[in-house]
Amino acid sequence: MKRRIFYVLLFFIIFFSQAKGNNISASYNDTTKIKSQFLAYPIAFYLPETRWGFGAAGFYNFRFKNEKPTSNPSQVQFTFSLTQNRQVIMTIPFELYRSNNLWKFKGEISYYRYVYNFYGIGLSSKFDDKESFRANYPRFRIDILRRYKRFFAGFRFRVDNMQIEDKKVNGLLENGNYTGEDGGVISGIGLVGQLDTRDYIFNPTKGVFMETEIFANSKFTQSNFTYQRFALDFAKYVRIKQDHTLAFHINTAMILGDPIFYDLLYFGSPKLMRGFQDRRFKDKNILVLQGEYRFPIYKWVQGVSFLSGGTVAASYSEIFENDYKISFGAGLRIVLNKKDRVRLRLDYGRTINEGGAIYITINDAF
Repeated sequence: MKRRIFYVLLFFIIFFSQAKGNNISASYNDTTKIKSQFLAYPIAFYLPETRWGFGAAGFYNFRFKNEKPTSNPSQVQFTFSLTQNRQVIMTIPFELYRSNNLWKFKGEISYYRYVYNFYGIGLSSKFDDKESFRANYPRFRIDILRRYKRFFAGFRFRVDNMQIEDKKVNGLLENGNYTGEDGGVISGIGLVGQLDTRDYIFNPTKGVFMETEIFANSKFTQSNFTYQRFALDFAKYVRIKQDHTLAFHINTAMILGDPIFYDLLYFGSPKLMRGFQDRRFKDKNILVLQGEYRFPIYKWVQGVSFLSGGTVAASYSEIFENDYKISFGAGLRIVLNKKDRVRLRLDYGRTINEGGAIYITINDAF
């Protein structure tokens, strides 16, 4: 049954990807001046591993001086949280556009002192084997891309300097002989190509976004681990009528070499397979298919229903032989910026056998 649902998702993604998209990225119908927008809000959460956590999050939406109103909006997000167990998250993701969309800079500057769950590696890992570990690390990520008509191309750089502590005594991670179980420097550089025909970069109603990546961690970039990643991310948006949109997403990747266990490909996140716990399934190869139906509820409220299917495997050929995990759910989108279509996202994802999860963040999953 799970495999049937997966192939139904695949059929619809392929079918609707043939629909004609818009060839103009982030176009608008007028040239009036668009004001910047800043929004901050408090956050609170409770997890067994953290106890109570408190903080703030928000975003700044703007255009640089002398940019045209028809250019894509730049956005800087921020999150700061502190828990009763002294865990800290300080993260600043950003996506910036310059010279009327000629240049795109996307990345993240962050510091994490946080607890993560580990279930083992592979699709056969068991939920009941869950254990936790603490990771301390600064993070820097940057994409520098130049536009060539409908395409962006450029370089990607990543670095995490990770220390791993407080592993479970005689647990999976301590006894499993996993690469990088004590941490290390993860750094690499890669090539990125993007095709972007979406009508809006946030909450699009039509068009295509596709990204291909070739990325290498090596001694040349001072990495303690040597491996390569090849990835494809594809999303298609189809407007079926006014304010009603079907969105489809494929994410697949493979790793060659010996990666640190933390950087294995995974699902269970606000973007991939909502409903599964964070990083629930991980391995060296991944394939995830997702579909969403987005529809209006009220003037400033949008509804979403979604269905996802995915798998991980030790080799890419196993991707097409494995069973597939299924998740599904629904959510709300609160309009924060009507012109640039920025939304506050509230989702509840559910799995068949492992419960569910709630997500509150900015912008859509894909």
